[in-house]
Formats: sequence, structure tokens, C-alpha cells
Amino acid sequence: MSTGLSLILLASSATILGPAQREVVKRAEVRLLAPCCYAQPVGQHLSAEAAEMRQQIEAMAATGESEAAIVDHYKHQYGERILVVPDGETGRLLFAFSLAALAVCSAAFFYLLRRIVKAGAHPQCRASQEETKCLCREFGGLIEQQLREWLTE
Repeated sequence: MSTGLSLILLASSATILGPAQREVVKRAEVRLLAPCCYAQPVGQHLSAEAAEMRQQIEAMAATGESEAAIVDHYKHQYGERILVVPDGETGRLLFAFSLAALAVCSAAFFYLLRRIVKAGAHPQCRASQEETKCLCREFGGLIEQQLREWLTE
């Protein structure tokens, strides 16, 4: 870490941030990922790198940097990967893809549900009443015979 950045961090720890500066810090911490694993936003991650980055963001906000300037600084340092939601066309494509996937999956679910309901309402294999009575007599007799044998044992 450079000496200049260390001095800024030291000065910022003594500086109390105003409400506007705290809002800038909060918004920047939500937009940037922790550079150690790119898994969580800086504001939530508990690594040493994320803690250092939070201090740097607070120092930049204390000197009057805007949220956009802070985010641009880290974009230049780490690339687009540091952003929680990519800027520009990539971000729009990601959101459009997720909405399209949701629409397709919902349509497939309702189509299958509709087919299941229709199949249940009109069963294709139904025995007539005569066949049912014949089967009841045939199997009813077998069941009675088995029960008698079982009880006499």
C-alpha cells in the first residue's frame, strides 16, 4: 500500500462522514464485489481485503469523491468483474436473459400442468359397469376363499 493512501486512510479514520458521504459509501459498497473471491458485495464480505476496500471507499468519500468516481476507480483497477451488476449492454443482457428464462419455464410448467389436468379429467382406460361387476365377483370370491383359509389355520 502506498504511503499516500495510508495517510488518506489515517486521516479518514479521524474524519466523521456526513450523511451525504455515508450514502455515497453505502451505495458504492453495494455496487462493488469483494476482490478476494468476487462472491459478495464489499459491504457484506468479512475478508481483510473487503475491510481494506471499505476503508479506502470511506477515505475517497471523505475527500469528496462521488459514487461514480469511486466505482470507476475500482473498475480501472480490477476490471468489470468488480461490479455486482455489470454496466451497459452486459447488465441489460443478463436481466433480459433471466426474464426470458422465467417466462419460458413458466410457460412450460403451465403447459404440463394443463396436460396433467386434462388427462385426469378424461381417463382413456375406463372399464364398463359390466366388466367391473364381473371383476368384483371373480376377485371377491378369491378374497373370501383366502380369508377363510387364513382364519382356519
